[in-house]
Amino acid sequence: MHDKGHLMRRAANDTEARHSWWLEVILSTHEKAADYIKSHGRTAGDVMTRDVLTVKADTPLSEIAGLLKRHYIKRVPITRDGRLVGIVSRANLLHGLAAKGAESAGPSAAGDKAIREKLLHELSKEADLDTVLMNVIVNDGVVQLWGLVGSGTEKKGAQITAENTPGVKALENHLGQIPRWVSVY
Repeated sequence: MHDKGHLMRRAANDTEARHSWWLEVILSTHEKAADYIKSHGRTAGDVMTRDVLTVKADTPLSEIAGLLKRHYIKRVPITRDGRLVGIVSRANLLHGLAAKGAESAGPSAAGDKAIREKLLHELSKEADLDTVLMNVIVNDGVVQLWGLVGSGTEKKGAQITAENTPGVKALENHLGQIPRWVSVY
């Protein structure tokens, strides 16, 4: 399977993806043919994704976040009455979830804000984690950690810090790890 950036790499490098020998053994002829079409196609119809996952305009952001995570996709089309009305990307989702947390006016909003502030303090000062690429969302005591950390140890450290923060009822750890070869600064 090729990611969406494959077309751009192919155009820029005029190369195609190579599979490991063991993967070639288990791929079916149908999969090999489909892969070839995607890597050598000349029309949008040849290279496009056919079984597109979509959501309705009133789908909760938390549900969209789960969909993106489960299916390893970066964006999802939004439909209304069977027509495309927009696309939500991971970045859009983070902004929406952060805004929702900031605008929440429910009785637990003050508590959620205090939990978030305490957790951010603990993450940066006590656990010595860089929170620049992290987003912490708290809703009714449920903490969602989003963003990037430098290692698996940092991801686990953020998780334990959140679990030990007073007022946290549950945790969803969506942190990803920055590959070692990527320089953030």
